Order: sequence, then C-alpha cells, then structure tokens
Amino acid sequence: MAPSPLPPPDDDTAAAPEARQAVEALWQALSHDAAQAPPPTERDIRRMTRAFGVHGDHCVVGLIAGDRSQLIRESAHVLTSLMRIWAARNLSAGAVWTELDRRTQVGELLMMLNNTPRRRAGRSAGRALGRPWKIQSTKLP
Repeated sequence: MAPSPLPPPDDDTAAAPEARQAVEALWQALSHDAAQAPPPTERDIRRMTRAFGVHGDHCVVGLIAGDRSQLIRESAHVLTSLMRIWAARNLSAGAVWTELDRRTQVGELLMMLNNTPRRRAGRSAGRALGRPWKIQSTKLP
C-alpha cells in the first residue's frame, strides 16, 4: 500500500504535535502518576486490561466502518491504555521501543539476505542447495 502524498482532509496537521513529543509527554505523565500511586491491585490490572480490549475492539470497528474520526479517537485510547499497563507494571517504554527497533532491523536484514544478487548458474552448478540460508518469510520475528 503506497502512502498518500497529501494528508486526509479531516486531519489538522498544523496543530498536531510531533508524534515523538506527544508520546513522550503522555509517557511522562502516566509514569509519574503510576510512581505516585500505590501498587495496582489485581482489580486495577483487570480494569486496565478490559479498557485496553474495549478500545481495541472499537478501533477495529472504526476501521471496518471506515469511520476515520472513531479510528483516530480509539487509537489514542488504545495507546493510552497500553501505556497505563506498562506504567502499572513498571515497564519502561524505552524497552518496548528497543524491541520494536530490533524487530525492524532483523526484518530489514532478512530482506537484504533475500535480495542478494544471484551467481551465474555455471558457478553454482553441482551444489544441491544454491542458497540454503534463503528466508521464505517476510514476517518479523
């Protein structure tokens, strides 16, 4: 799917903060609140996970219905709920970003291995496996 050159008409990109700044500000607020609060009870955790699931469902409904405003609104709720769960379990957002970066790098490496130039048929003649390391999937680990 190719990205569209122009933003959708209902997105106010002039007033939107940079994504990194918005996520960082949200994380700072949520982690500060979690640090000040007593450790979450199992009931608190269940409530947070239920909210995450409900907003995730609503996000999918907005996607299927083609309702951009609902998809945007519920996506923000999903991210907020997920970050609340991280903060409640004292999980660093940096650890998650590092894992995402690792997966991206591994995926890019696998793509590079799959796209290496092939040798001429005469050179590899007689070898049963010309490229035994060839990756058959483009899915990230």
